[in-house]
Amino acid sequence: MSPDPDGGPGAPFGVLFVCTGNICRSPTAEALARRELERQSGVPIQVSSAGSHALEGNPAASRSMLAASTRGASLERHFARELTRRRVRAADLILCMAAEHRPFVLSYDRAAADRTFLLASFARVAGQWDWLATSPAGLVALATEHAKEQDGDDIDDPLGQSSEAYAACAERLDGLVTPVIAALVKALPVGSTGPA
Repeated sequence: MSPDPDGGPGAPFGVLFVCTGNICRSPTAEALARRELERQSGVPIQVSSAGSHALEGNPAASRSMLAASTRGASLERHFARELTRRRVRAADLILCMAAEHRPFVLSYDRAAADRTFLLASFARVAGQWDWLATSPAGLVALATEHAKEQDGDDIDDPLGQSSEAYAACAERLDGLVTPVIAALVKALPVGSTGPA
């Protein structure tokens, strides 16, 4: 959350999830993040998603809807959004599903390099370094210093595969998104969240 120069609270901290078509992986991650944020009250964190090759307005894949709903997250109202310069610049943290998505993010804003990570890499840092962060932006700074990509960090696209592949993708995303949101919320300055 960016501090307001007048001393009031700043704009919400924005998290952008990025995949290819914005109909499977990134909207599922966004929906899982929303589920986690709904369990908090008045948390100044906003989540959204976009696709490097999205066709604006496409609904989420039906198997993604089902896989998300079994995990308590809804994609019923999701419509695909294209990755744009405005969306990249508005995000405080950009979490890509695979390494192939980062160049598309950076083509819109080279300055986004210090806030763009693979979701799996950022989740690892969030789990190890969250105790040092005094703000969500501080957690991003720690990730810039400590995030190292590893083999297997890419989240495979289930598009066109079996229902089991979608379920496995949603399960993996849940295991990454949940601790990331928890770490961001934990890093919020005291008094910046609403009443419980």
